[in-house]
Amino acid sequence: MTDKNTGLENLRRADRLVAELVAGGVRLFCASPGARSAPLAVAAARHPGAELVVHPDERGAAFFALGWAKAAGCPAALVCTSGTAAANCLPAVVEAAMARVPLVVLTADRPPELLRRGANQSIRQQNLFGDYPRMSVTLPCPDDPSPEAHTAGVAAHALHLARRSPAGPAHLNCMFREPLLPEPEDTPPWTPSGEAPQTRWHRAEETVDEATEAWLLEHLSNVRRGALVVGALDSPAETAAALVLARALQWPVLADVTSGLRLGAHGAPLVAHYDQMLLSERFQEAFAPECVLHLGGPLVSKRLLGHLARVRPEYITVAGHPENQDPACLVQQRLDVDAASFCRWLAPPAKFFPKSPWAEPLCALSARTADGIAEWHAEQRTLTESGTALELSRACPEGHLLFLGNSMPVRDMDMYGAARDGAGPRVLANRGASGIDGCVASALGASRGAGLPTTALLGDLAALHDLNSLLLARETAAPFRLVVVNNDGGGIFSFLPASRHEDHFEKCFAAPHGLRFGYAARLFGWDHEAPGTPETLRDLLAAAPPSAGPQLVELRTDRAENAAGHGALQRMLAERVDASLAEMGGL
Repeated sequence: MTDKNTGLENLRRADRLVAELVAGGVRLFCASPGARSAPLAVAAARHPGAELVVHPDERGAAFFALGWAKAAGCPAALVCTSGTAAANCLPAVVEAAMARVPLVVLTADRPPELLRRGANQSIRQQNLFGDYPRMSVTLPCPDDPSPEAHTAGVAAHALHLARRSPAGPAHLNCMFREPLLPEPEDTPPWTPSGEAPQTRWHRAEETVDEATEAWLLEHLSNVRRGALVVGALDSPAETAAALVLARALQWPVLADVTSGLRLGAHGAPLVAHYDQMLLSERFQEAFAPECVLHLGGPLVSKRLLGHLARVRPEYITVAGHPENQDPACLVQQRLDVDAASFCRWLAPPAKFFPKSPWAEPLCALSARTADGIAEWHAEQRTLTESGTALELSRACPEGHLLFLGNSMPVRDMDMYGAARDGAGPRVLANRGASGIDGCVASALGASRGAGLPTTALLGDLAALHDLNSLLLARETAAPFRLVVVNNDGGGIFSFLPASRHEDHFEKCFAAPHGLRFGYAARLFGWDHEAPGTPETLRDLLAAAPPSAGPQLVELRTDRAENAAGHGALQRMLAERVDASLAEMGGL
């Protein structure tokens, strides 16, 4: 094959690959500049049904795609060149696998004759991501004698495996020979492919069998002290269905912050502050559910999980995937059925179940705990990290997106965020592998995917880890506010046993950096605000996120004071719960 034909065939085959993915529901392609990936990038740019985002950092591009796919509820595609460019996608691939987010990763590669010969930018890319992808295939060079339909069929299969339960990443390693593209004058215009999609995959809905349905109805209707535990849910539809069930069942609802119910569950018996209530030994003795019905994914609260492991209730989990999510070995009954479908099935008969005798006192105790949290923070004259979570939860209404970074931000929001009578914001976090990498990119991608005004709460190390991704703000049109808690290091380590090793704590764990984010904001064209008091923070959050451009809000706090403040607040709350239980005469 001539050089001219090689370039044409590369582009033609890449066009077919992209067309197959678009026909299968992929809308967003995130690419990083590279030579070997040129056919894939140009094909994505040419296709009228594809949105193309280009970012120079492969890791940021990958996490942007991840955030977009998580918020939009449909798969995204990555495009990168060969070598370490592909390796930089690994953290996002891991998170996608653990959080069940559909991604198609298209890595460009050298042809076979250049592998293992010391050729420039050549590494072993087959199975580069280990066993995290649902599928990993190397496609031959387009000028090899393989039919075009083979490429399309493999793409359709990869997309199907990325979307089916458990969703996750799929990896297509695409080899290309030079010349990578035809000359501009020899490049044909994009034309629709009449053959795409090569294969349409149809998925059957899984349902619980009739015998299991009968047993559940009989069993659950006899539970007196039940608890509905709601972990991470994957979509607004699941959250809405869980709320319908919670209203019908009227069991006390212990909702994780990533469930979408923790900050607002109108009409449901929400026990918002169960984590802080469990600081009380009296409450630990009183709170012993006979049955737990767990919807969705894992929990942020280790305190709740540890307590349930001690009291050992009957534990029923509902999750529409086969992944094992039982770190405390609690689960006795596991229903691999779509959570939304299950909730819609159970809600009508649940209205006729006997009323739970302890939902009302648990909700009252949670309300008193919420009052204690609000009163304690009202007395503070300096910025606190728990108070930041409280103020953000109050300021993010329904119709907004709240993205939470790992380590302390997601924990603080889970513990201290204020619930409201109506619906709260949509909440997202990268809790699959719970890393602090890629959080800026994920939040910006989620903002574009959801199309909602967005606030992201991150720690300073997470923000520094992904600073390049501030550039991605130009790829989202919705108002965006990034709140960075700058305590000059890793604040979570102050709560861990490592903090007792005073000789090595600062250097090895806290890792102080002495940096301020105003300079970075100016570099990337962001507005920068640095409120210094709870009042100025409250006033800032009361205003809508600016529509003219992204805003970085930097909050400077002291790590030692923050740890001491958390301790004082928790001691006060434990005493309040003890006193409330004594006054109420127990549960």
